[in-house]
Formats: sequence, C-alpha cells, structure tokens
Amino acid sequence: MSQPSVEPPVRLKGVVGIQNMGNTCYVNSVLQLLRTCHAWNGYCLSNAFDPSKKITLAYKDMLATMWSAYKPAYVRPLAFINDIRIAVQNTPYVMFGQPMQNDAHEYLAYLMDQFHEELKTESTYVPTEDKSMQSLADRAWNTFLSKKTSEMVHIFFGMLRKTVICSNCKNKTYQWELFNTLKIPCEGATFEEWIRHEVNEITDIDAYKCDSCNGRYPAKKYSHLWRAPQQLFIVIHRFTGNGSKIMTVCPSVESLSLRPYYAEESPNKLNEYQLCGIVDHHGGHIHGGHYTSQFKHPISDEWWFFDDERAGELGFPRFSSANYIFSYRAL
Repeated sequence: MSQPSVEPPVRLKGVVGIQNMGNTCYVNSVLQLLRTCHAWNGYCLSNAFDPSKKITLAYKDMLATMWSAYKPAYVRPLAFINDIRIAVQNTPYVMFGQPMQNDAHEYLAYLMDQFHEELKTESTYVPTEDKSMQSLADRAWNTFLSKKTSEMVHIFFGMLRKTVICSNCKNKTYQWELFNTLKIPCEGATFEEWIRHEVNEITDIDAYKCDSCNGRYPAKKYSHLWRAPQQLFIVIHRFTGNGSKIMTVCPSVESLSLRPYYAEESPNKLNEYQLCGIVDHHGGHIHGGHYTSQFKHPISDEWWFFDDERAGELGFPRFSSANYIFSYRAL
C-alpha cells in the first residue's frame, strides 16, 4: 500500500539554489537578488509576454521554476545562460556570454536595462507651461525616459534633484538625474552617513556660468532625493580604479528611512524601507573572488544564504566587508 506523499513545508518553497555553469556565481547572486522584488516578480509571473521579449521570458521561466521547487532542490540555468549568450553577441556586453567572472552590479544593470527595453511603451505625458517645481520635475522625469515607460520604471526608478546656487546673485537652477541604483561610498560611521554622501552631496563649483547675472562666479551644488522607487537597490562603492577592493565593514541596517534625504518640496516621499536581499562579494579584486547572496523569504520572513546551488539558514542578515548590493522594499 502506497503512503501518501508529504507536502514540503511552505517555509522551504522557493528555497533553491542555482547551479554554477562556469564562473556564473555573479549571475546566480543577481537572480537571487531579483527574486526579492515582489512587485516585479508578480508582474512577470502574471503576464504573458510575446516571443520578442526574450530576456524577460527567460527570467520569467527561471522564476517560475525556482518558486515551484523546494530545498534541497536546485535549478540548472542552462536555458537562461544560453538566451543571454545569444542576446549579447555583437554588443558591448559580450563578456556576459563568456565563461568568465564579471561584476554583479554591471550584470544587474544590464538585466534591468534589457527588461526596460523589451517592455517599454509610449508615454501619454503631455508637458504644460506650468513653472511649478512639480511640473519641472515631471518634465525632467519624462524627458529622461524619452517618452518611454515600463514596469521597470514604475518599480525601480527614482530621481535626484541638483540645485546650483550662484554666490553672486543667489539664483537657483535645477538639474535632474534618474537612477535605478544608488551607488554610495563606504565613508562614515553609519549606513545613513554612507547614503548622505551620495544623496545629499554638496559640491563647490569654482567658475559657474550664471545665466541670471551673466558672469562666472563660485557656486554650490546641492543634491536631494526627489522621488524614490518602490524597490531600491543600493550598491556599495567597493572597488578602486585599479579594481582592488575596499574592505570596510558595512554597518547593520535592516530598516532604512529615506526621510532625511528628500528635497523639502517633494510630494513623492516613500520613506520607510525594509531590507530583503544582499549580494556579497568575497575576495580582494573586482575581477576575481566569489559571489553569494542573502535572501529574506517573502512568506516566512526567514533569512537564507545561497552559494550557487547550496542553500542554508541564516537566522538574520550578515553585515560585513563582503556586502556589495542591497535590495530594499518600500513599506
């Protein structure tokens, strides 16, 4: 008489590693990091994409396979790797199709760009003559996107406002920068100080050409957050110009508030974020070492680590000199 099958515990659903296909630990760690993005994964799994969306379809297939499996299983990403290898031929990203170590942040940026290119649609934005700060921001947002938008923009993109103040006439001019990752230096005693160096940067300009008073005078440029994404990737500036690694230990920061970094006039304040994933780099140089990831399970809220096909319980996220990319979700 056959025994009834026992359903694996829900807490183990989706806790699966990814086989290393030859120096692909950076690929595996980025795929695990993207799995922490609930809004993006829900969008991918609930939509039918046409065959032209090759990279998005390849990711969707990987995602579905991983969430249908349980520890101690792992997946073999051969189809995904092959799709990427074909896509990068005769492009500046040909290195992602070769069996060599690459930078996880560069790979994450490549995937996000490909998802956006495959999914972008015409924007319905119509500019107005309104000169309010919000209208200036809206115009900048849509100009940067070249009137194309996508689910990637809705979930992952934010915007910084740069304010330049002329020392002679005190006139203010504004510049706008879109981002889908914040790259911060590891300088300061707290993680918040690390972020402030990038988001609230103050720059001295020696000879600023002011259109208001028609001269060249010293000026200061102030940076503030204007709009934050639903899913925030923060990248630590871990590597010097020659590729050697900065081994500063990352301060612990599971809960993050962006409230102090916003421009006062911004109406788009997403303030509180929760850590849900980390990519770690082990080693002393950008072109070597090994990548692993940390992952907060969306059902059980338990932390796991993934080292290619191996998965193990963590209990809590580990902060160290290995931390490289963080994934935060807005609450």
